[in-house]
Amino acid sequence: MVLRYVCRIRCRYKQTIQRHVMMSSATPTTDHLQRTADNTRQKVMSPATVMNIQDESSTVKSLDLKIHNEDFSFKAGQWVDSHIPGVDTVGGFSMWSSPGLLQRDGMLQLAVKRSPHPPAHWVHTKCKVGAQVDLRVGGDYFYDPQPGEEPPTNLLLVAGGVGINPLMSMLSHVHDLQQTATTRSMCPNKVILMFSAKTKEELLFRKRIDELCNMKSNNMSSMYFITEETAGKGDNFVYSRIKEEHIQEVTDRLKTGKVECYLCGPSPMIASIETMLKACGITEPSIHYERWW
Repeated sequence: MVLRYVCRIRCRYKQTIQRHVMMSSATPTTDHLQRTADNTRQKVMSPATVMNIQDESSTVKSLDLKIHNEDFSFKAGQWVDSHIPGVDTVGGFSMWSSPGLLQRDGMLQLAVKRSPHPPAHWVHTKCKVGAQVDLRVGGDYFYDPQPGEEPPTNLLLVAGGVGINPLMSMLSHVHDLQQTATTRSMCPNKVILMFSAKTKEELLFRKRIDELCNMKSNNMSSMYFITEETAGKGDNFVYSRIKEEHIQEVTDRLKTGKVECYLCGPSPMIASIETMLKACGITEPSIHYERWW
């Protein structure tokens, strides 16, 4: 099975449709650069050094990379072409860190799921601290409020599995914007994350998500859904797939003002969530997604 990300972005009243593929648990049969040829890419390519490697789960590794080109930048939700010495295939991985981390410390963070695809295989079997790679930013799926623009009143993020990566970047970006008076006006009033995974272990970055949600100034909250484990005593997870009743509950909480929805996950899940959002009164122009199959 080929896993393919589809990115649909609307800017104000103009609709565009973009397609690109990112790395996941299956082996793509065509080249990442060919599949993403129609996507926007920056001209800047920067060398980067792996500074830290961490297991986020039994199947996902996170890389901290130091960027060496000061002109390198990205928007929350975008990905990078990853050029790895000794690996002929170019990888494509989404950032889970915020643009602010890059601006402050010159760092970005990637999370890569184990796969036989050469770039992901290298991350899981050969990558070491000190390794050098070259990165270039691409992608048309992002959350990037600008000064002077009216921000959405509320933000709803829906993630499936490793699809949390670009949405985690968006959560962190909202948190960064809340830190100064000049950017606080660009933030939504409320942010809700709905995060579905097969097991608790696959709820990547849950500790950090909980930290962000516990900061009152962020006005963030989260709901976790587990699809392949049974309920434990005293926990607060929902043991099912995301259903229309859950979407209705969340949209009722966000019914005051405009809601913008960003979705990222497996194609069947995203198609289902989109249908449910529309049934709950969210209009199509307010639904932005990235998905794979």
